[in-house]
Amino acid sequence: MGASWIHGSSGNVMTKVLKETGDPSYAFDYDNSTGGDEHAMGELARYQKKLEDVEDPDTATVASVMPRRPSAALRNALNINYPLEFAAEPRQLSVTATFEGRDLKGPDLLLPRGYDRLLAHVRGDIPVRTQQVVTGVRHSGDGVSVTLNKGDTVRADRAVITVPIGVLKAGTIDFDPALPNAKQEAVHALGAGLLDKLWLEFPKPFWDKDIDVIEWFDRDNPGLWSWWVNGYKAFGKPVLLGFNGGDHAHKLAQVSDDEVVDSAMRALHRMHA
Repeated sequence: MGASWIHGSSGNVMTKVLKETGDPSYAFDYDNSTGGDEHAMGELARYQKKLEDVEDPDTATVASVMPRRPSAALRNALNINYPLEFAAEPRQLSVTATFEGRDLKGPDLLLPRGYDRLLAHVRGDIPVRTQQVVTGVRHSGDGVSVTLNKGDTVRADRAVITVPIGVLKAGTIDFDPALPNAKQEAVHALGAGLLDKLWLEFPKPFWDKDIDVIEWFDRDNPGLWSWWVNGYKAFGKPVLLGFNGGDHAHKLAQVSDDEVVDSAMRALHRMHA
């Protein structure tokens, strides 16, 4: 229910690991969908063409080439292409940001069993401590010592720190010596997006069991619950996986779990009424 995809499976090192473990995978077909609005996507494509000609793509936002008052359908298309892809709104994304990363080749693979066995295979016999909270990192020419919240200290020749940007912003890890100014400035400047998943399980499927993607256009609130994965085809279980990103995800993060589920169920009722 956590990480479950290998994006761009051709030439991806995780595809090699997948083959070594023998775990099952499912080649996801984004075009095998229902509920999409081709007209809105076509309108969005015409505006996206303008992104190629902006004068300063590093500072110009995606929103800068869009109409000030987009139609509800265009807002829905924007949501699917940006918040659900980048976890941030078009006004928060520079044009350059949308072109970053390697070109993905090969189908995206869904892993019915998740990443557990893949990670165990990569880890091998390397000891891994889980549920340990790091409070301090001290480094010098003699090596690195990492302090845990229970008072334990782990020493090593080197350390690679890969914590979320939000942890660095919160300053919950005491670095000694402090991080270089350039890194502190980057931590201050960088933002963090939000992309949420909601899994819902039902007694049996009430949706098209043969499609991969279910799209939904809520005219009253464009973009809310607009994209679902058919878990029955991918996992063989009567489940739906709904996504929300950007502003919608932030709003849902402020309410209770029950309210999130109620919101999703209202969307599903309307979709299949």
